[in-house]
Amino acid sequence: MKTYEFQSDRSDALRKQLVEMPTELRHPKHKSRMPQEHAAPLSSTNQGLQRKPHPSRRVLLAIGAASVGAIVLSGAPKAVDQAPNQYARPAETAPLISNDAYAGIPGDQIQHAGADVDFIWDAKDPYYGYNKYPIVARVHIDSIDGGRVFSPISNQYVFPQTVGKMTVREVYKGTIKPGDRLNYSRVGGTVIYDDYWNSLLQVQRDKILRLNGGQKPADKKYVQQKITDDIDVEVGKEYVALLTPQSSKDGKLIEYSMDGFQFGLREAKGSGPSTTVLNNETKEWESLGSIVKLP
Repeated sequence: MKTYEFQSDRSDALRKQLVEMPTELRHPKHKSRMPQEHAAPLSSTNQGLQRKPHPSRRVLLAIGAASVGAIVLSGAPKAVDQAPNQYARPAETAPLISNDAYAGIPGDQIQHAGADVDFIWDAKDPYYGYNKYPIVARVHIDSIDGGRVFSPISNQYVFPQTVGKMTVREVYKGTIKPGDRLNYSRVGGTVIYDDYWNSLLQVQRDKILRLNGGQKPADKKYVQQKITDDIDVEVGKEYVALLTPQSSKDGKLIEYSMDGFQFGLREAKGSGPSTTVLNNETKEWESLGSIVKLP
């Protein structure tokens, strides 16, 4: 596989989080499911990302050496002192399931949106993710605490994320231990539309207003935005996950970014050597050893 260089002058706050999404590089198979004007714009500040034909199939995602726990909105970061309405909240009349904040949100109140992003994934190397990311573990999803468009890690607005708690079952690589209960974040989430609107740059808002007769869309209370072809994390399931640790500037918050999108989060079943993982592309169950280097 040819090496793609990812170089840019970035502040420490953005060092592990910038991702470029140029529309001219979208693959026909991965067209966005929504008009671009409705998508929170992603950063275009990265320079020197060399794109060459991939020897295997072209996959949309590529983050260089960085984590995608936060995809940062384009333009100057909208840093604020306190995160406004970080989490999606269920409708007041909907029953709340304590460990899944999304479960109480009525489906008819959610606008669904997709977004494309370029990334590099060597499909010919079964251990590409295992070698690339610092932590590989089997985790149990204890909760979905909600969605957010403001990250306390980078202290700025980001592409919608899902956050929650997970318990580590097995560790194949990295410094975490079985039994650890950790915070996770993952690109793609359901958020209150007003919060999503506030995260957009004014140029995006103006374009939406022009397309909507000068009115802010008000038919849906929530928006779910995620990367095209990615999967949803589900409470109660176990996954083999590619993880990157990250912390807030003051060190008070530590969370683990689930990286690699549909390639980096593989549902797991069984135990020990008989464990199998779901291939999200083929929908077939494969052996754990096909993606993780076992002793």
